Amino acid sequence: MVDKLQPIDNFKDILKEGWLAKESRFFKSWRKRWFVLTPSHLFSFKEERIYKNPTEAINLKECTTVKSAEEDIHKENSFRIDSAAQTFYIQASSTSEKESWIGAIGKAMVRPSIPFEDDD
Repeated sequence: MVDKLQPIDNFKDILKEGWLAKESRFFKSWRKRWFVLTPSHLFSFKEERIYKNPTEAINLKECTTVKSAEEDIHKENSFRIDSAAQTFYIQASSTSEKESWIGAIGKAMVRPSIPFEDDD
């Protein structure tokens, strides 16, 4: 699901950033965007390192999967992020970059569990 678009508040929480192409939600055209991954969101911006007015803010806790999408959409180095409400299609410039983004997003999606200790 997409959150209300707002700037990134804490720049030290950036896990990964770089240029990727994103399929437009409404026009289905592909646009180059500066992506920024934080522990809770994946943002896209029109300009590099200008962290205001994101074009997208994907809440990672509402996402279910991140995986390759090359067979789905027939675009080299593409991957998808699925949420209950929407599927986001993104394209990297190389296979290694695609795999790096899939790994980083997947890791951010996984929430650490706190073990329950029984006092008995």
